[in-house]
Amino acid sequence: MIKKTRLNWHKKGLEVCSGVDLVFMDPDNGATESQTAKNSSKYCLPEEIVDYYNRGQNVVYYCQKARRTYEQWEEAKGLMNKYLPDCKIFVITYHKGTQRSYIFVLHKEDYRRYATLMTKFCRKWNRIFSEESFGNGKISGGSTGEKFHVVNSRGVELTIEEMEDGTVRMKRSDLPNQTTSISIDYFMDRLK
Repeated sequence: MIKKTRLNWHKKGLEVCSGVDLVFMDPDNGATESQTAKNSSKYCLPEEIVDYYNRGQNVVYYCQKARRTYEQWEEAKGLMNKYLPDCKIFVITYHKGTQRSYIFVLHKEDYRRYATLMTKFCRKWNRIFSEESFGNGKISGGSTGEKFHVVNSRGVELTIEEMEDGTVRMKRSDLPNQTTSISIDYFMDRLK
């Protein structure tokens, strides 16, 4: 019975959201692979995200870290790569109060546009929002492999890395869940 009700709800959502570029899903706890999980109505299902993605739409969904361990959180952020290996994932996280994230599941051709917008957004609201990495620090744009490390007098290490999407990503050892991302042009202009 629940399955049929949910399927009807999803079909209606597909109908209502036809023709939009970005679909926002607002489950309490992110995505789950189990329709029988306790409180499964508080999750979106990967198959639902796939349906939007396969018809050319990008998806962003709300997700709380809650009581997940670091490993469980890494798995949750990258879940859609299992279902859509060609998608690009972009995660921004709100850090006031409980940690709340927005996981973007993007088509390759749309990634740079959304990454640029979200990077600017995170730069403006950097005390509240940050871009978050997943998969051993690899953010969906991918690294060019060029990076260097500097350490200040307090022992805090800063890693600066060039990314495929034309940005520079910076990560501090004292803020392991926070990544700062800026365009290479902006970074170079600040060095003048």
